[in-house]
Amino acid sequence: MQLGIANATDLKLAASTLHDARFKAEAIVFDPAARTFTLHCWVLETKRKGADTPRHRMGYRLSFANVTDAKVIVKEKVDYYELSTIRFSEQDGKLDLITHYAIEISLAAEQLDGNLLKTGETLPL
Repeated sequence: MQLGIANATDLKLAASTLHDARFKAEAIVFDPAARTFTLHCWVLETKRKGADTPRHRMGYRLSFANVTDAKVIVKEKVDYYELSTIRFSEQDGKLDLITHYAIEISLAAEQLDGNLLKTGETLPL
């Protein structure tokens, strides 16, 4: 699965896919020279009715281009942070990755230009 993120509808779909996705602080990469931001995170797959296989987390890579600045403030060190939603203000050029606790991620972006990729990686529970 790959999703281009260029408007509010795309962003809403990406945010709903990544709701409660887990990630580590080291999974956040901002490259100021390339003007890119990337977050590698893990989403708990839904349990299929009648399935005998154990649940696992699927890997996703969220990336944005045309990012001019990234502010990441770690308020508390924890094993995993959880993504709640993603918001973009076109007027301010501000892209916020809202988490449940302990970390703030705010990006300055010239426009909404992102991508969500299901990597095929799995992480057992």
